[in-house]
Amino acid sequence: MINYNPKNWIDLIFSINHSDTIRTLWKPMIYVGILTAGMVVFEQFFPHKSFAELTKVFQLLGFVLSLLLLFRTNTAYDRWWEGRRLWGSIVNDSRNLALKLNGLTLSHAERNSLPALPFPQKNTCEITA
Repeated sequence: MINYNPKNWIDLIFSINHSDTIRTLWKPMIYVGILTAGMVVFEQFFPHKSFAELTKVFQLLGFVLSLLLLFRTNTAYDRWWEGRRLWGSIVNDSRNLALKLNGLTLSHAERNSLPALPFPQKNTCEITA
């Protein structure tokens, strides 16, 4: 865990020596830097028209990758929204079930008055008939 002091943030920026990522990736980073510098020097000393056309390929590739990322993001958001909608319906259904079960349960006074109900009901049937 990184001990972070918000008043001394500049030290965190320059603590590259303590970073595991930099220690792991320093060789590939130097290799890519040297390769890039070599390509720049080669292009400066030997200008060729095909190098200018390469930028269009990279622009097109960047556009295609951005569309792919956009579609993947939209798909992930659609899945998240569907899960949220289903979870909301589960919550609403369980809430409705709890309300219905609460309506079906009788209070203590209602439970005690149930045995007394048949006798007045019998009398009402005799009087009306």
